[in-house]
Amino acid sequence: MDNLGHLTPEDEIFLDEDVLRDDYDPSRILERDEVLNRYLQMFSEVIRGKRPRNVFVYGPTGVGKTVGTHLVLDRVREDADGVDDVDVTAVQMECRDLNTSYQVAVNLVNVLRESTPRSSISTTGYPEGDVYDMLFDELRKADTTHVLIALDEIDNIGTSDNVLYKLGRCNNRNSAKFVDPDDTKVGLIGITNDSTFRDSLDPRVKSTLCEHEIHFPPYDANELRTILKDRAADAFHDGVLTDDVVPITAAFAAKRSGYARTALDLLYTAGDLARSSDDDVVTEQHVRQAEEEIQQGAIVSEIASLSPQGKLVAYTLLALDNEGELPAKMDAFYAWYEHAARLTETDTVTARTVRDLLNDLVINGVAKMEEINRGQRGGRHYRYSLAAHPEMIVDGLTEDDTITELDEQRGGKLFR
Repeated sequence: MDNLGHLTPEDEIFLDEDVLRDDYDPSRILERDEVLNRYLQMFSEVIRGKRPRNVFVYGPTGVGKTVGTHLVLDRVREDADGVDDVDVTAVQMECRDLNTSYQVAVNLVNVLRESTPRSSISTTGYPEGDVYDMLFDELRKADTTHVLIALDEIDNIGTSDNVLYKLGRCNNRNSAKFVDPDDTKVGLIGITNDSTFRDSLDPRVKSTLCEHEIHFPPYDANELRTILKDRAADAFHDGVLTDDVVPITAAFAAKRSGYARTALDLLYTAGDLARSSDDDVVTEQHVRQAEEEIQQGAIVSEIASLSPQGKLVAYTLLALDNEGELPAKMDAFYAWYEHAARLTETDTVTARTVRDLLNDLVINGVAKMEEINRGQRGGRHYRYSLAAHPEMIVDGLTEDDTITELDEQRGGKLFR
């Protein structure tokens, strides 16, 4: 025990490391002026006292959708304060743990009731029609001219999209759940990491919600450099970072994903390595070491902890890469996944579930996702490829007997 070190409050590297953490809520968002101003203009009718538009917001994780929505809604409320006879209430709710329209509607009722004497309702036990009656009654009674409802991660509700249809059309006099715009004007904002979610929507929902879209694309290296420089000024003591740290961190993150979260995690890990080694400064070498550790440790651990279906998706990615078939569109990827599932006598999941599993691998640096936009005629789709070294995925899968037996059936191409 005498050889055990001590913990001290002194920190020669970090001034405030929380600035780099995932739950930090910035007061502004950089390198998004163009998209945020376009987003804000979607609500210009609100300030004129008219009915708001419904808006579909999409883009991968970590590119500013949630924070950007929060800032835009704050600005709409702020601008409405100076306009007579316009009063805006904004509700921003996560659907991460809500997988049906019923659950979304119940939670909205309770959120809208937070400022009223009426009590909240249970998440179970009500007929769905009664829940919608309560929801639209709350909207009618709202002491405000406009209610803007932003539902984050709406793809979690899957094909249970009835609440999107009802909210998107509730100011329409032909709607079964009509909210007279003379009482309250309602606008719906749907936010998702999965732009292909719209393809699974009921055509009526799609025409209502997706008529107006805002796309948050991944950041490039220069944009990530700006974001990192800004956060680093608050996170580190002066003079701690060498000049090459921010540029190389931005370059690594841009290559891996283009997500701000990836860049901030990498910068934090580099700083933590310097602190653990009692170094006075954070250098390019710390960043390179952090990138290697993050890639190797996190990816192997991530792969090893995947569900059986997730591991089958990871193996599919690995096998297609080995055969030179990447990057691949979703239909080609899914066809190979079905083949692998048959070989292992495993039940298949839907293409949507496979896409969700792939997107999780993108977030964790295992896969890359490239958007291909061929315009109005050619349409938009994604292509997937491998981002991590194949050996890392093999290391993560090597303890799974189903996967190793699958590879043996294919001639032992990947596990030797």
